[in-house]
Amino acid sequence: MFYLKRNTEEFGPYNAKQVQSAYISGSILKRDLIRHDNTSKYISITEFLEMNNIHIQQKEEQIGEIFFNLLKLRSIILNPFKYLSSSIKENTIVYVLLAIVLIPILALSFAGIPFISYSIYGFYFTSIWALILYKIIATKQTELQTTLLIVPLTIIATIGVFTIYPMTYAWEIRLSFINSDKLLIKFIGMLFGVAIVEELLKQIVVYFVIFRSKKVLIPRTAIFYGMIAGLSFGIYEGVDYQMTLNKTLDINHNYYYNIIRLTSLPFFHAIWAGLGAYFASLSFINLRYKYSFRIVGVLIPAFLHALYNTFGLNILGILTIVFSSILLTVYLTKSDLVSKQINNL
Repeated sequence: MFYLKRNTEEFGPYNAKQVQSAYISGSILKRDLIRHDNTSKYISITEFLEMNNIHIQQKEEQIGEIFFNLLKLRSIILNPFKYLSSSIKENTIVYVLLAIVLIPILALSFAGIPFISYSIYGFYFTSIWALILYKIIATKQTELQTTLLIVPLTIIATIGVFTIYPMTYAWEIRLSFINSDKLLIKFIGMLFGVAIVEELLKQIVVYFVIFRSKKVLIPRTAIFYGMIAGLSFGIYEGVDYQMTLNKTLDINHNYYYNIIRLTSLPFFHAIWAGLGAYFASLSFINLRYKYSFRIVGVLIPAFLHALYNTFGLNILGILTIVFSSILLTVYLTKSDLVSKQINNL
């Protein structure tokens, strides 16, 4: 008896006649592998036929059969929609991706209204990042409804805070610090006047999600939700910059900053928000360190955020992003080891 293998799947057992019949009909390909049940070593079907001096040909389509075969295949070629309903759940991501591709066309329709057009482009890039994050980070706990809720909640909270914040005296102090020529003073301004405010803003939404959840959210789930909040904040900020500061730049710099504000920079916010969300989740799991985790969850991402804002897109700023990414990766992949260490403290 024989066993067949295609890629990683093994089929069988089959006798020699069954193998020959399957090969003639085309069910078995020359590239498939075969082994006898007495051995674990595979050889190709071609080698098997040659070794056993078997001279048979697979049935292949002839030129004269094309017209009749096309008639046979017409229901498959012309009516693929009959298979659609059975694959909707399995291929949801594919359909979502195809829908995302059409978003820039909608943005082009609103080219005369820049704010709407930029917002649509922002939603476009957010959707792409969110889809990538969903595929590589989301867990079985991750809920689409919660993910979609985080986006408007973050944007509404951001609009509320940055409508009121500029009216306060703290805003004036912030501006005087971040516009300083002295690096330390600028960093202090970025830390207390920008980074802590923005990281708190993103974490408020994550805390709300964790608090209202009936399940104990594992750190990986919280990180995903945090990164969605970070993306939402980053896109809002990007659109705001496009409507204000970017308009004052020359055409080349305007184009560059418009692109980076809608692609890379929102993901930087996602990384920092993910770090904060990690510690936020731990604060609900390890109650002995509840407030400590919440403080650290604001200070670590805020410190990294402020460092990047201080140095910008130079070598120190880029190194800050690299370090932030490595830190998030550790928390994502080694959260179980970190939890064990916490329990041993």
